Amino acid sequence: MRLDKKKILFIAGILISIICSWLFARKIEWSQLSVALKDAKYIYIIPTLILIFVSHYLRAVRWSALIAPIKKVSVLNLFSATMIGFMANSVLPARIGEIIRPVMVAKKEKVKVTASFATAVMERSFDMLSIIIFASLLFFFLPTDTLQDKSVSMINHTEASAEVVKVEYVTEESKAEAPNTIKQLKKWSIVMAFFGVLAITSLFLLSLYPKKAGAVFEKLLFLFPHHLKDKLVNLLHSFISGLQVFDHKTKLLWIGVLSLVIWFFNATPIYVLCYAFDIKLSFAGACFVMVCLCLAIALPQAPGFIGVFHIAVQKTLIIFGVGLSSAQSFAIILWALSVIPITAVGLLFLWREGMSFGEISHYDEEVPEQL
Repeated sequence: MRLDKKKILFIAGILISIICSWLFARKIEWSQLSVALKDAKYIYIIPTLILIFVSHYLRAVRWSALIAPIKKVSVLNLFSATMIGFMANSVLPARIGEIIRPVMVAKKEKVKVTASFATAVMERSFDMLSIIIFASLLFFFLPTDTLQDKSVSMINHTEASAEVVKVEYVTEESKAEAPNTIKQLKKWSIVMAFFGVLAITSLFLLSLYPKKAGAVFEKLLFLFPHHLKDKLVNLLHSFISGLQVFDHKTKLLWIGVLSLVIWFFNATPIYVLCYAFDIKLSFAGACFVMVCLCLAIALPQAPGFIGVFHIAVQKTLIIFGVGLSSAQSFAIILWALSVIPITAVGLLFLWREGMSFGEISHYDEEVPEQL
């Protein structure tokens, strides 16, 4: 059954990536795209890459705080597992990197897989809360007059004494549609804020009264099929075991702040890279792109986020009045910087750990079936 589910998700992911890749590629004007890529200021790649790696290192720092109640683990070892996990997400199917990370740490540090997995669940829970907070605040305060007044941007270039003109259109349809999109997002921000408050409240209740809150949660699952209920209950127990960190309230505050800082550093590379393409985008706009991108890559898709990543960035930038060619070239470069260097460093750490793809590709078998 588990194998069948993996196959279904893999096929669905491939289909979604193919569709998104087609949607992205079908509107490419190759001459305009080549000019946009050629004229980009690639000096901004350096700070963009630095910021991307800083965000990944901060993830390792946060993980060290989460796993500390179980065992003190060096940040370097956790950074190694983090990079290998992200590399695996880029080259292996089914987002297996999310399982590889905690299993690798469990094996190396001689701790229980369930305990290590619980810290990974907590890590993703903080990520979800951070995204909800970012999105609800951002969508609520984002102005509806997002698009600039300019519907056409024209830049003249001279090449071999011939004038090459790049014309990027922001259609009237797009300009009319964008405010409606923002208004809808503002409505959703209220719903997201509600669930964010509900999630934070649930965290505190589970940390203060784990047995009582767990029992209430189990009763709320009476409508679910028996096999799904058992799986959710076991996941809850794994989650509660990761809540040991809540015994130290100052550490909880530190992890919460660090999670917000991590997402700040996830948005900053987008903001900095905009300068490479002369894209006028506010930091709030960069956060908006980040949130939409995170929602998109949460879908099943091919390894490396091919297609889904590109179309999400392109569509979001167009809302801000960015021309199609600039949006597409930006999406291509941002994807390359987010995937290729991370994959390369992950491979280096895999070699450093003396491990192989064949070994880590079976790490999902190390996690109990109910998880």
